[in-house]
Amino acid sequence: MLSSIRIKLTLWYAAVLALLLGVFTLVSYFALDRTVRQIADDSIEDAATALVETLRAQKRLNEEMVLTDETIRETIEDFRFQFIVFAVFDENSRSVAVSPRLDPDRASRLVPFNLEAGEIPKEGLSAAVSENEGGFLTVTTANEPEVRIFVRRASFESRTLLVAAIRPLRSQLELLGSVRLFILAGFPFALVLSSIGGYYLAGKSLRPVGEMAEKAAQITSSNLSERVPRGSAEDELAELADAFNGMLVRLETAFEQQRRFMADASHELRTPLAIVRGESEVSLQKDERSEDEYRESLDVIRLEAARLSRIVEDLFLLAKADAGGFISKRRSFYLDETVTECARAVRTLVDEKGLEMKVDVEEGLAFKGDEALIRRLILNLLDNAVKYSAAEGSVGISCVRMNGSFKIEVASTGSPIPEADRPHIFDRFFRVDKARSHQSDYAHGTGAGLGLSIASSIAQAHGGTLELVSSDESETRFRVTLPANHS
Repeated sequence: MLSSIRIKLTLWYAAVLALLLGVFTLVSYFALDRTVRQIADDSIEDAATALVETLRAQKRLNEEMVLTDETIRETIEDFRFQFIVFAVFDENSRSVAVSPRLDPDRASRLVPFNLEAGEIPKEGLSAAVSENEGGFLTVTTANEPEVRIFVRRASFESRTLLVAAIRPLRSQLELLGSVRLFILAGFPFALVLSSIGGYYLAGKSLRPVGEMAEKAAQITSSNLSERVPRGSAEDELAELADAFNGMLVRLETAFEQQRRFMADASHELRTPLAIVRGESEVSLQKDERSEDEYRESLDVIRLEAARLSRIVEDLFLLAKADAGGFISKRRSFYLDETVTECARAVRTLVDEKGLEMKVDVEEGLAFKGDEALIRRLILNLLDNAVKYSAAEGSVGISCVRMNGSFKIEVASTGSPIPEADRPHIFDRFFRVDKARSHQSDYAHGTGAGLGLSIASSIAQAHGGTLELVSSDESETRFRVTLPANHS
């Protein structure tokens, strides 16, 4: 897998580099081609201008001089530029004079042009010249791949001439050819060399990923405390390692909670099952037992069976909450009426312990949610408050609208929750007072330490929260916050 990513990274790197190199070399080549040709054109134009100015200077020095064909030939013969030759034509494109290197009758001809053979198109000379300025044309001869010609019209007193400066571009084309050859030879070499470097760098960059993958493959449910190596660099791979290690922390916590949950659930289920089994075995040991004895055994079995049913029901409810299917139906109802009904439902338990019940409910609190679950939440809090309230103490419940949400608070007097236990009171199967008997616990609630956990899950399912506001010698207060616009 890593090798595949490494190859893909190298290929992408090579493709992008090839594109950039291709664009850069093409732009550079065409810029060089244009520059070289422009320099050649400037030199040709300057040479033609220089020849015209030389002819005019001779005329100014000798006003009696007549600009004859012979005079022009003599001037051209002494007027020499490297790589540039000259030809002068009259207005009818008739050849008046040419440089010695263009004259076919001279052995010193250096530029292999055959002017008389039409390799320099005379008919195109006039067309290349505008009224006031000169113009360029390009021709190809038998011996030269490209010849650049600048033609300028020059007017003198007695006649008008077409002065042509001619330069073969063989040296420029050879230079451009060498550049092309260098590009064609160097481009693949540079691409291959950079791809090898990219492959090496990709491997070096992905090495931490391989180490993380190797370490991750060794981590199982039995050693979730292990962590993948992070490295010292603060980069994306470090962020990946941190994210993966954070996931391992959450998994370790979840597995630990699951183990503890399974252990606690097994413990809670084992006790009532053992009682049911023991009572049934005791009842069957004697051949004859009185009706009261059978009733007593059956009553114990009934209570423990009810306790088992309640634990299983609570576990099923929590499983639905974990699966995200907690709320089965939503409808609009008045939260104040539900709170009042729940307070009325626990009135008997309150009277049994000689407690004072205080209810403070704001009217007209319309809420949309699962009424049965909200009722379960409130009853669990009230049940918990009654269970742990001191005799002749008080239990209070209030429900008001505040800052766009509903606040339900349940308070009770009695011993405060120990500081060390407060972070765990919403954990499943956690009970602050573990000395109570199962039968007494069942009479007042689940007795398995699931009441607050279920209440918290119900609040969260409705977009709210359940929190312990305070717990001291005076009272213990829980608060439920539900959004007023929850839907």
